[in-house]
Amino acid sequence: MKKRIALLIAPRIQDDFGYTPAGASLVKAAIVKAGHECKIFDFNAELEKSFMNKREELVPIDNWFLNHNFYSEKVYTKIIGLAQKWIDEVFEYKPTDVGISVFSYNSQRATILLSTMIKSRKPDIPLFMGGAGLNTDNNFGPYCLEQGIMDCWIRGEGELSVPAYLNGDMSHPGLNGIPPKQIDNIDDLEFPDYSDYELASYTNKKGLVALPITGSRGCVRACTFCDIASMWPKYKFRSGHSIAEEIKTQVSRYGAKAFRFTDSLINGSMKAFRDMTYELSEYRMKLKPEDRFIWDSHFIVRSKKQMPPEDFEKMAQSGAGTMLIGVESGSPKVRDHMKKGYSDEDLHYSLSQLFKNKIKVRFLMIIGYPVETEEDFKLTLDFFDRYADYGKKGLVEEINLGLTLNLLPNTPLYDNAETHGLETTKNHINDWICLQNPTLDFKERLKRRIIAQHHVEKLGYKVFESKNYLRALAIAWNEVSNIKNKYITKFDASKVKFDREKGILEEQKDFDPLRTY
Repeated sequence: MKKRIALLIAPRIQDDFGYTPAGASLVKAAIVKAGHECKIFDFNAELEKSFMNKREELVPIDNWFLNHNFYSEKVYTKIIGLAQKWIDEVFEYKPTDVGISVFSYNSQRATILLSTMIKSRKPDIPLFMGGAGLNTDNNFGPYCLEQGIMDCWIRGEGELSVPAYLNGDMSHPGLNGIPPKQIDNIDDLEFPDYSDYELASYTNKKGLVALPITGSRGCVRACTFCDIASMWPKYKFRSGHSIAEEIKTQVSRYGAKAFRFTDSLINGSMKAFRDMTYELSEYRMKLKPEDRFIWDSHFIVRSKKQMPPEDFEKMAQSGAGTMLIGVESGSPKVRDHMKKGYSDEDLHYSLSQLFKNKIKVRFLMIIGYPVETEEDFKLTLDFFDRYADYGKKGLVEEINLGLTLNLLPNTPLYDNAETHGLETTKNHINDWICLQNPTLDFKERLKRRIIAQHHVEKLGYKVFESKNYLRALAIAWNEVSNIKNKYITKFDASKVKFDREKGILEEQKDFDPLRTY
């Protein structure tokens, strides 16, 4: 039986993301291929449009989505008004089934609200959910199922499991707690369908229409702090030709001039990487200069033997824009414990080749890893010193310092805490201490994070989400305000606290996610 699917994108995907959500577009393509109709309702973009000229009003609404302990009657009333309008749009489409794409943990609160309202209006309509917000949270799906606000929750890759669900196969891997199964050949998947999006809502920092693209799933490395392997145990990659064909198609179909790979790494398979860059180089050079696209991706450090200079030259010719590199630490000892798989020599070689070919980079760092000593931390500061000139030239686009190491479920560190000498209650992602390095408690990790912030800003680097991270640090700072340090005396937490007078936080109350309205 042919069905009519309304596929909802739940807020909040923060507006600095800059790239169109990939999940819903991939699932829509699979649904249409299976013989059904489908329309995407992008309520994240709708939220942006509603406050396009009233950014100050969006701040407390964002806080409602992102802070699950925050409640304000005033804010809640605004959100309910928006949600009722959105649900009206959905039912005007007259769907037989409704799906919700849960982008992340930040989308869970909106998902509960939307699904509750849908079920309140039409209790019998089948409702399913999937997305990274369920993949990384083992409790959210079962909770929603138990509360009766959804009929099916889906983990893993939805391109096969969603059509199976629509066809009534409730025994399919990934449905309602059944362990998901990886797709064997991702070359067989349909290209994503972005026809329902207002693409102008997702332009990148350069103002370009930007689309996501998936070249692989999983990772060739097994970093101790990463949960990728729990979602994709095996590394699966598309052929370079398939990736290049998708980019060509989306350039022609949507006028896309920027792409962001959703991969954990672009150069996991060097054969696929070379095939892609060679084909894109030839295609791109045939385009007018004003029509040439760029692409950004996560990138792993490789040795000169694995990736000789000509590979970097082809990268540049194929449109490589900015590479996100998980440097994590300036200490080889710390990186070895993380299982990063590269040496200082490899790092210097890769960076020198990227800079030589004018390919920009973003450094992704972890401050306060369990085995990080004072000397290790100093090596990280020395690393920033070493490449400061490239930062001033704009080749180091940003540094992401994170928020100190968060001990996340489904990571080797978390799952093997005792083996790694970690003592944790597992009540909070920051609630841990390394028995072999006991001076690195939360206070010390916080201190180092603030020192690093001051250090890189003094060197002239741009720090990713500086204000947001400092705001979070300021909140944590209240808990450790008794610490005094020569580096910290200049840190004024009051400047980055929430402004209650402007109603950013307002009052805190116990939040009932199923509150009636």
